[in-house]
Amino acid sequence: MSALFGRPEKSWLIACVIACGLLFGALFVPLWRMELVAPQYPAGLVMRAYGYKFVGDPNTYYDDVREINGLNHYIGMKPIEPVFEMSMFVPGVLALIAGTLLGSFVAWKRKWLRALLVLGFWTMPVFFVVDLQFWLYHYGHTMNPEAPLNTGSFTPKVLGTTKVWNFHSDTGFEIGFYLMLAAAIEITVVPLAVGWWQRRRARSAAPGAATGDAVRGEAPRRRIVA
Repeated sequence: MSALFGRPEKSWLIACVIACGLLFGALFVPLWRMELVAPQYPAGLVMRAYGYKFVGDPNTYYDDVREINGLNHYIGMKPIEPVFEMSMFVPGVLALIAGTLLGSFVAWKRKWLRALLVLGFWTMPVFFVVDLQFWLYHYGHTMNPEAPLNTGSFTPKVLGTTKVWNFHSDTGFEIGFYLMLAAAIEITVVPLAVGWWQRRRARSAAPGAATGDAVRGEAPRRRIVA
């Protein structure tokens, strides 16, 4: 058992705690935002996507998600509903956090384990973008041809502006996505930066590193006494 567990490196442990804190914060804030503007709603309808639910803007008079789904039905698009991946978001985040903190104390094959944990942090934001764009494509290419307004197939953008006739949507990432991205960058960069700084400090503090002979690569000279 002692071969499996050991004292964690301080830099790696600190990086893990910070990254886990950032990722945990992404559970409570939206990850993505869509604003839909139509002739019936010139002020726009706003929908925000958390990792596990869709919500409207609480400051507007309308039930934004219901109204957006009403417009989608008008053009033949399926209603926006939570998908299976959203039900796995909270368990996935908590599992990654628990595995990371536990993995911080595992000494056996630590290099590949660290690489696996770092990969897990990068998977969260990358998978979110890819999966979201897939579903936007799916919604835009499973249109009902018998809808009152047949716009034909189109692909809503995960980031940017999508225009279809006199409708347009503006989409962008919210703070939750940037927290996931910051967690991945932090757990990747901080241990590498701290390790580089520690090695540089150790080299500068090595015996004889500051002497002139060591700097020039010369052997110490002996003083000849007459």
